[in-house]
Amino acid sequence: MSDSEDNAKFSLEAHDKDSLAAFEKGEKDGKREGKPPMDSALQKESDKIPATIGFNIDFLAQTQGNGGKAPNIDPKDVYTRDRIFAAVANEDPEDLAGLQSYLHKTMKKLTNTEFKDPDTGKTCLIKAMWNLRNGWNDTIPILLEAANYNGHLEELVNAAYTDDYYHGQTALHIAIERRNFPLVKLLLENKADVHATADGLFFQQKKKGVSFYFGELPLSLAACTNQLNIVNHLLNNQYRRADLAAKDSRGNTVLHALVLVADDTEENTEIITKMYDEILKKSVQMDPKMKLEDQINEEDLTPMKLAAKLGKIELLKHIIRREIEEPEYRHLSRKFTEWTYGPVQASLYDISSVDTYEPDSVLETIVFKSRAYNRHKMIVLEPLNHLLQEKWDVFAGKIFYLKFILYILYMSIFTATAYHRPLEGQPPFPLQGTVKDNTRVLGEVVIMFGGVYIFICQIIYFWKRRPSLQILMMDGYFEVLFFLQASLLLCSGILYLAGSEVYVALMVFSLVIGWVDMLYYTRGFQQTGIYSVMIQKTILRDMLRFLLVYIVFLFGFAAALVTLIGEAPQGNSTEAGEKEEANSYSGLYITSLELFKFTIGMGDLEFNENLRFKHFFMFLLILYVVLTYVLLLNMLIALMSETVNKVSSESKSIWKLQRAATILDIERFLPRFVRKKLRRGLLLPVGKTHDGKADERWCFRVEEMQWGSFGKNQFSLNEEPGDKDKAILSHYKQPKGWSHWVSRVQERARKEEEVPLNSVSTSPSEGDKV
Repeated sequence: MSDSEDNAKFSLEAHDKDSLAAFEKGEKDGKREGKPPMDSALQKESDKIPATIGFNIDFLAQTQGNGGKAPNIDPKDVYTRDRIFAAVANEDPEDLAGLQSYLHKTMKKLTNTEFKDPDTGKTCLIKAMWNLRNGWNDTIPILLEAANYNGHLEELVNAAYTDDYYHGQTALHIAIERRNFPLVKLLLENKADVHATADGLFFQQKKKGVSFYFGELPLSLAACTNQLNIVNHLLNNQYRRADLAAKDSRGNTVLHALVLVADDTEENTEIITKMYDEILKKSVQMDPKMKLEDQINEEDLTPMKLAAKLGKIELLKHIIRREIEEPEYRHLSRKFTEWTYGPVQASLYDISSVDTYEPDSVLETIVFKSRAYNRHKMIVLEPLNHLLQEKWDVFAGKIFYLKFILYILYMSIFTATAYHRPLEGQPPFPLQGTVKDNTRVLGEVVIMFGGVYIFICQIIYFWKRRPSLQILMMDGYFEVLFFLQASLLLCSGILYLAGSEVYVALMVFSLVIGWVDMLYYTRGFQQTGIYSVMIQKTILRDMLRFLLVYIVFLFGFAAALVTLIGEAPQGNSTEAGEKEEANSYSGLYITSLELFKFTIGMGDLEFNENLRFKHFFMFLLILYVVLTYVLLLNMLIALMSETVNKVSSESKSIWKLQRAATILDIERFLPRFVRKKLRRGLLLPVGKTHDGKADERWCFRVEEMQWGSFGKNQFSLNEEPGDKDKAILSHYKQPKGWSHWVSRVQERARKEEEVPLNSVSTSPSEGDKV
């Protein structure tokens, strides 16, 4: 029978006059705090004990050794919950000397309802665990011995909090949290459950409020709190061993839990990365075939993909650059040094689960699924940076420039067709048969087919990616503009066929957005791409906030002026004055336009002199000018300048993130066999597996400067430096014609990328640091 089945056996509590008194006492208790503390000397346990079904030993009058009579217990030998809790809190073992005898005589258990806190389910053992002096409490062995003697040791040791806030926490969790190795050993010797899950609200991730998620399991708690000795003991003790691949309620293993507690600070990163590697080594020791790092959670994310999605950049960097030199653990490496020459180092990166050739890769997770604020910093990590650049050079750049040329041609046809539209008559216009008219109709067909194509492409984009608002704001706003452009164009065509002249307005609006969408193709070059990023950031960060405040001012002052104009005496006004008044501040719409002129410095202070409150009218106009033209506009300029200064140091990596999205979108539309042919990297042997077989990995080579490892003795796969295959290929003839032109454009773009802009910070970005 399993441990869970043993704990689920049916049993009844023994009640007597003392327990009945405890239940009656609880009926008078009032309400307590919604979030009771785990344990506090300031707040006592609740006395509101709920009624519990049991048997009354006074009624049965059949107890051991009493001749069918109820036990006669001296009042001073009666143990209530308050007495036991006070004894363990004060570490008074002498007061618990008669506890074992009392429990035996009354047939009671320390896990009975009368001995627990009804609000939290806290037992006397848990109470004792919270009240340690110098790491120990002398009452703990007494409690364990009494429970063992009366046959409920395992039940007491594994009793957990029952409230929603701390639900599932056991004495073992507390011992680990207290960093108390002797108590952990003692509890394991006394049948502690190594797979108990603390899944209360306090142990879940929350956006607001205090909480600590550690993976629910004792092993994960020990790992997340940097207690390698306890981790080893949980895995290797002779009583109950923890399962290294065990998952919590979210499907997270101990490695997932380590990813979730990482916070990218220097101290935290050092602790988490060291524990992460130790856990991986433990998995090899316990089961060489175990692939702990390939375990997925409920979101189908491995620890590496989870780090990518959450933006844990330092841990992600460590995982994809992990290089272990110990021979027995070398197969756990994801990076292999091929050769070194001074600070120059050629590294082979294992890109399994990283490259987009595999579904739900790290690249796709960063670009499409992550909502982390530092996505642009992750995309420039090696080998991601060079991998994307090679994809761009080999195929994505060629396709991108071809689409650019086709889009220029499309917008030229769109512009010419719209410009030469018929100005007379009612749509739809009949075909006259002239060359000019036939050309116009052909142009209309072309732009409508183009609109349908763009519309379908954007629908597929939104359906497959399902981007969040944050992703749309950072690298998807052009997709929204393309969708709007196509939608307006299609609506214009429908109105044209319906005979409405409104089609002209929608067509022109689509034309404007279409030329604005030309900025999308600035991603092909660094200088124009970074400039586009700065424009985007200033619009989203500053312009939107300015417009929100400005519209409030504009509407408020316009409403006030229109109301004031209504008080003008009509009898003394000349006809010209009435006309002037009507043309200037006679309505809310016209007044708003007049006030907007003041904002851009084109307003006119002349107005009808017959206004009853003309001085107050002048005061409102001057106040509006001060608040909008002087204050808001200058504040906007200052904010935009600050935004440019802030964004300039990140513009390059943001541009690379936007270009990465373009590369992956292009790659997604390629057939599977083409993607297989264009797969980057090589299948290379990098060592031996745990069973002595050749360890072949799909690797991507990156040549980089590593001054941090310069001068150190490193294990290298090759003795001589240099990429001989690349040197041989360099002697091949360069392509001619269209391919030659595209190659030159890509080469200029690559060189352009390597030269930082003057506006960009002179300090190297994350992607440039090696």
